[in-house]
Amino acid sequence: MSVSIAHIALFYFFNSDASGTELQWKNGIIASHSTMFLIFLITGLSVIIIRKRGLINKPYARAIPHFMFLFFLLIGTIITGIDQLITNAITPFMIVCFFTAMVLIIPPLISALYYLLAYTFFYFVITHFQPFQDVLLSNYVNGLTSVAIAWFLSMILWRNFVYRFRNDRLVRQQQTALQDQNNELSRIANELREVNKSRIRLFSIISHDLRGPLANLNSLMKLVQNDDITEPEFKELLPELASQTLLTSELLDNLLNWSKNNLNGISCHPKAFAIHDITSDIIRLYESQTGLKGLVISNDTDPQHMAYADPGMISLVLRNLISNAIKFSEKNGKISVYSKIKGLVAEISVEDSGIGIEPERITSLFGDDQFSTQGTAGEKGTGLGLLLCREFVERNGGSIGVQSTPDKGSRFWFTVPTAT
Repeated sequence: MSVSIAHIALFYFFNSDASGTELQWKNGIIASHSTMFLIFLITGLSVIIIRKRGLINKPYARAIPHFMFLFFLLIGTIITGIDQLITNAITPFMIVCFFTAMVLIIPPLISALYYLLAYTFFYFVITHFQPFQDVLLSNYVNGLTSVAIAWFLSMILWRNFVYRFRNDRLVRQQQTALQDQNNELSRIANELREVNKSRIRLFSIISHDLRGPLANLNSLMKLVQNDDITEPEFKELLPELASQTLLTSELLDNLLNWSKNNLNGISCHPKAFAIHDITSDIIRLYESQTGLKGLVISNDTDPQHMAYADPGMISLVLRNLISNAIKFSEKNGKISVYSKIKGLVAEISVEDSGIGIEPERITSLFGDDQFSTQGTAGEKGTGLGLLLCREFVERNGGSIGVQSTPDKGSRFWFTVPTAT
């Protein structure tokens, strides 16, 4: 645009006394550059609007480079024809041919067609403006040479552009793939660190919690072996020994199931079963523990309620929830297990009148971080049970939650699909 303005100003304000052929040449140059200025202005504004509105991929947007390519060749040919009025040179045509060769967006086959059309137009324009046959022949040859050189230059630049574009795209793809791999490796490394941290903590808790009951059992066996304890005393210790043995067995069951689950060794095998029956079996399992604390535990589940889930997994969930209810209930407390049907799922609740849970701890109960709290009678655990409960319930297509008030008790609930 600045070149066109400079030409217009130069030819308008200088050589004002021109006449005849020179005046015709001057007016032609001013008109052609004015046309060029207007086309540049309109095209520039169009490109700005297209970019702002995100219309780059529209057909008319993709046509702009082709239009400008042809327009350059056309206007260069016209200016060359006008110049023939005072000179034999075809410099403007040569300039536009070499300039358009640098428009890398036009493929070689299409640019060859455009150059052929431009030369055809050039041939007729030169014939119209140049009266001397010897000069015409020279211009024909020079014009054809310019077009041929421009096209070969265009083809070379296009091939280099495509090669560089493909290389850049390949590099970007490789960089993206490497970044994705690095992100995945970082994620796996973080998961491994968390798993190792959890396992180290878990095994330290397990080793501590297993040592006590086994040491008590070993001491008792030595006392019996050495006749240091009487039979009435032994019988008196049996309930406590049975309770510790049950807790140890429960701990080992949870550990085994957790290990299998984390190694993808547990598969879910759902089938229909009665919620009331499985609850009754688990309550009988904990009769000695509830007796030691004087707890009343009732099975208020509906005998008609049927679940469709893996009985072994749901049994482990109920065992953990009932065991926790016993663990955190005061003496002579009450525990109730009941069920409700809600649409296509059965909701099973274990409610106690125990010490409850602080609100800030509820959000972390079912998390991956294991922590253990002693029960009202000093019972111990690993904190692994609720994590297993969540994983097993979710594997069976259910959800788990808790409602609790400190010093008033807790209600743990979970859902399983009903048997239709």
